[in-house]
Amino acid sequence: MEEETFLASKISTAFRHDILKELLKSKFSNPKNKMSEDTVELVAELAKTLVIEAAARACYQAQFEDKTTVTLDHVECTIPQMMLDFP
Repeated sequence: MEEETFLASKISTAFRHDILKELLKSKFSNPKNKMSEDTVELVAELAKTLVIEAAARACYQAQFEDKTTVTLDHVECTIPQMMLDFP
Protein backbone atom coordinates (compact mmCIF):
# COMPACT_ATOMS: atom_id res chain seq x y z
CA MET A 1 0.00 0.00 0.00
CA GLU A 2 2.83 2.37 0.85
CA GLU A 3 4.44 1.65 -2.53
CA GLU A 4 1.17 2.52 -4.33
CA THR A 5 0.94 5.83 -2.46
CA PHE A 6 4.52 6.63 -3.47
CA LEU A 7 3.76 5.70 -7.08
CA ALA A 8 0.65 7.88 -7.15
CA SER A 9 2.66 10.87 -5.93
CA LYS A 10 5.11 10.42 -8.83
CA ILE A 11 2.48 10.27 -11.60
CA SER A 12 1.13 13.50 -13.00
CA THR A 13 -2.17 13.53 -14.88
CA ALA A 14 -4.51 16.33 -15.85
CA PHE A 15 -7.86 16.42 -17.58
CA ARG A 16 -9.24 19.53 -19.23
CA HIS A 17 -12.47 20.42 -17.48
CA ASP A 18 -14.11 21.79 -20.62
CA ILE A 19 -13.60 18.46 -22.41
CA LEU A 20 -14.90 16.46 -19.44
CA LYS A 21 -17.93 18.73 -19.17
CA GLU A 22 -18.80 18.32 -22.85
CA LEU A 23 -18.29 14.56 -22.63
CA LEU A 24 -20.64 14.30 -19.67
CA LYS A 25 -23.21 16.61 -21.27
CA SER A 26 -23.26 14.45 -24.38
CA LYS A 27 -24.70 11.62 -22.27
CA PHE A 28 -27.52 13.69 -20.75
CA SER A 29 -30.98 12.80 -22.00
CA ASN A 30 -32.28 16.30 -21.24
CA PRO A 31 -30.17 19.09 -22.81
CA LYS A 32 -31.40 21.54 -20.14
CA ASN A 33 -29.53 19.67 -17.39
CA LYS A 34 -26.72 21.63 -15.81
CA MET A 35 -23.53 20.59 -14.11
CA SER A 36 -21.58 22.48 -11.45
CA GLU A 37 -17.83 22.97 -11.54
CA ASP A 38 -17.60 20.88 -8.36
CA THR A 39 -19.09 17.96 -10.26
CA VAL A 40 -16.59 18.34 -13.07
CA GLU A 41 -13.76 18.55 -10.53
CA LEU A 42 -14.91 15.31 -8.86
CA VAL A 43 -15.15 13.52 -12.20
CA ALA A 44 -11.64 14.75 -13.09
CA GLU A 45 -10.33 13.42 -9.77
CA LEU A 46 -12.02 10.06 -10.36
CA ALA A 47 -10.56 9.86 -13.87
CA LYS A 48 -7.12 10.69 -12.48
CA THR A 49 -7.44 7.93 -9.89
CA LEU A 50 -8.46 5.40 -12.55
CA VAL A 51 -5.55 6.36 -14.81
CA ILE A 52 -3.04 6.02 -11.97
CA GLU A 53 -4.53 2.66 -10.97
CA ALA A 54 -4.40 1.41 -14.58
CA ALA A 55 -0.78 2.52 -14.91
CA ALA A 56 0.20 0.81 -11.66
CA ARG A 57 -1.55 -2.44 -12.57
CA ALA A 58 0.03 -2.41 -16.04
CA CYS A 59 3.46 -1.97 -14.40
CA TYR A 60 2.83 -4.93 -12.13
CA GLN A 61 1.67 -7.01 -15.11
CA ALA A 62 4.85 -6.13 -17.03
CA GLN A 63 6.99 -7.04 -14.01
CA PHE A 64 5.12 -10.34 -13.68
CA GLU A 65 6.03 -11.10 -17.31
CA ASP A 66 9.68 -10.05 -16.70
CA LYS A 67 9.38 -7.16 -19.16
CA THR A 68 11.13 -3.83 -18.79
CA THR A 69 8.63 -1.86 -20.88
CA VAL A 70 4.91 -1.47 -20.29
CA THR A 71 2.88 -1.90 -23.47
CA LEU A 72 -0.77 -1.54 -24.38
CA ASP A 73 -1.09 -5.32 -23.98
CA HIS A 74 -0.26 -4.97 -20.28
CA VAL A 75 -2.92 -2.29 -19.86
CA GLU A 76 -5.47 -4.44 -21.72
CA CYS A 77 -4.74 -7.37 -19.38
CA THR A 78 -5.75 -5.25 -16.39
CA ILE A 79 -9.04 -3.92 -17.78
CA PRO A 80 -11.31 -6.88 -16.85
CA GLN A 81 -10.21 -6.79 -13.21
CA MET A 82 -10.52 -3.00 -13.06
CA MET A 83 -14.07 -3.26 -14.37
CA LEU A 84 -14.85 -5.60 -11.49
CA ASP A 85 -13.10 -3.40 -8.91
CA PHE A 86 -14.64 -0.12 -10.11
CA PRO A 87 -18.23 -0.87 -11.18
